[in-house]
Amino acid sequence: MTATAFPRTVPTRTRRAPRLLGLAAAELSLLRRNRMQLITAIALPLLLPFCFLPLAQNGASGPALAAVLGTMLVTVMLFIVYYNLLCSYVARRQDLVLKRLRTGEASDATVLAATATPALLLTAVMLSLTMALSIPVLELPLPQNPLVLALGLGLGALMLVPLALVTANITRTVESAQITSLPAMAVLMIGAGGILPLELLPEWATRLIAFLPSAPITALVRLGWLGIDADGATVTGADAWLLLAGQTGILLGWALLGALFVREHFRWEPRR
Repeated sequence: MTATAFPRTVPTRTRRAPRLLGLAAAELSLLRRNRMQLITAIALPLLLPFCFLPLAQNGASGPALAAVLGTMLVTVMLFIVYYNLLCSYVARRQDLVLKRLRTGEASDATVLAATATPALLLTAVMLSLTMALSIPVLELPLPQNPLVLALGLGLGALMLVPLALVTANITRTVESAQITSLPAMAVLMIGAGGILPLELLPEWATRLIAFLPSAPITALVRLGWLGIDADGATVTGADAWLLLAGQTGILLGWALLGALFVREHFRWEPRR
């Protein structure tokens, strides 16, 4: 069932924010009751820095540490934003919650954004704790440009929301999300440099991987934290701005494509 199947009332702009906050508060209550989902979202980010401790103890170079940072933070976002939201959207659709909410005054965007809001807030908190914990554990320097780091992580988290909605279209049940999420998670981990050693791949493959949705997140983490590019060279001045614009453009492009697909093709009723 597509978004055009139901007549929609046009919400007033002044009441949009209270509706969003009300629905997000209800969604937060549901998240707090799901202990397994909540424990995974809290425990995994705090354990990840210790998984990369041997690399730091062996004197890893700046580029290697930057790759670790990017992989670590993308992994956190994949589980808290992408997989968590995929399960939430499928569960709400199975229970006909999304369909019932569409009959109210809240717009489609408000309904979907309210589900995503608690996960995005939790992601912001856990990413901050993970980075704060990584500095002493992995003996990392303080970020050189926190704004670039925040921009990359913020856009990356937002980009994963429409990706979760797109995957929900091909996911019949919450249990089947464990299968349907695997291709996207594998591709995103490759883009983050967490599966394949990119330096061993041919140049055409490296260039192609650079356009995957997660690759710009890692690139902006490298630039924001250590001020280096994919080759480990220090980037400053106009080159830094050019790199920042290019990676931001890729992230925005993926987010826009996902949003357009969701607007036209998102399935609001359970698959039969």
